[in-house]
Amino acid sequence: MLESAGGNVKMPDINKAYSWAVNTCNAPNVGYSQTYRNQQTVGGITYYDCSSFINYALIAGGWETPQYAPKHNPITTGVEINVLLSLGFTDVSNDPEYLPGDIGWTSGHTEMCYKGGTGKGVFMGAHTSNAPLENQVSIGSSKGDPNYERTFPRRFRYGSGGASGYGSSIYVIASIAGNLRQESNVNPGIWEGLRQGTWTELKHGFGLGQWTNTGGDTHGRLYKLHEWLSSNGYADDSGEGQCQYIIEENVWYSTGEASAYSSLSDFLTSDSTDITHLTHAWNIGWEGIHDSSWDTRVTYAKEAYQYILDHGNDSSITQWITGNRYLNVGEMLNNSVMLYRFFSAGGGGGGTPSKRKVTMPVWMMIRYR
Repeated sequence: MLESAGGNVKMPDINKAYSWAVNTCNAPNVGYSQTYRNQQTVGGITYYDCSSFINYALIAGGWETPQYAPKHNPITTGVEINVLLSLGFTDVSNDPEYLPGDIGWTSGHTEMCYKGGTGKGVFMGAHTSNAPLENQVSIGSSKGDPNYERTFPRRFRYGSGGASGYGSSIYVIASIAGNLRQESNVNPGIWEGLRQGTWTELKHGFGLGQWTNTGGDTHGRLYKLHEWLSSNGYADDSGEGQCQYIIEENVWYSTGEASAYSSLSDFLTSDSTDITHLTHAWNIGWEGIHDSSWDTRVTYAKEAYQYILDHGNDSSITQWITGNRYLNVGEMLNNSVMLYRFFSAGGGGGGTPSKRKVTMPVWMMIRYR
């Protein structure tokens, strides 16, 4: 069956909008144009202007703008303030603290805050056509400075805490997908051996990562997964919920090949393009094992990489496929795309998913509690 979140209405998520913005800024072949501003691809380049960039970031975050993009012309700076307020954003222009995810506005221009600060911040968005292509839509300035800070006279924020952001690369997520295919068919609804267990049962796995209670602890990783999903409004077989729990659980064993990364956030923000190394690192670092399935996991990871590269932005892929059954290869790869979209917003709004031009700040990755 397809995940439906139990019929609950899904709330917009500023993290997804933020992650889309990061990845779109870092994707190749994305440029600035007022003529082709409605996410149009011309000559292999996908275009935005400043306000259409914000409009599509909002759509990626789950907001609907039926009077504007994608069915009509995107919002303009002239109507943007009213649109943001109608979507639940609040005016925080008088707050001296700039937070990631804040939308800055001035007459004729708008961008999203990438890195906050007191009195100013680093912003990202569609700057200008009067710059090299790689700097037209980017983090920082159109002159290629990723640390350029600026102010905006008006700022708007969704919620109170800003965006945490993920922004993992296609290589990192392919390595995770390869491991999860070996563990669970990349299936958030599968029990080990297809035998439905209980949340306090020992040595019987469930879900994407086959969370298991071990060491005689009936309230171990499996039990804690179930409790967190339930208390946060997710179904037990929610792919999105289990991805979020990976962040919340924050497990990392920094040993063996995983010792190249000091933490989960360090791994998720890796710039490595070595899928074999990344696959081994996740196997040890998150799953805590090293066995004869390594070569198989790498093969699966490389297959996931190619599929995500080819289909990361396919509009036909919209939902997790879940259930207590074995998935076919097509269904596993569908879920690999969903995994990628959660952690990196599907490669952004154009171009080909690739190594990022700017690394996501590590401090944004994990919300310590």
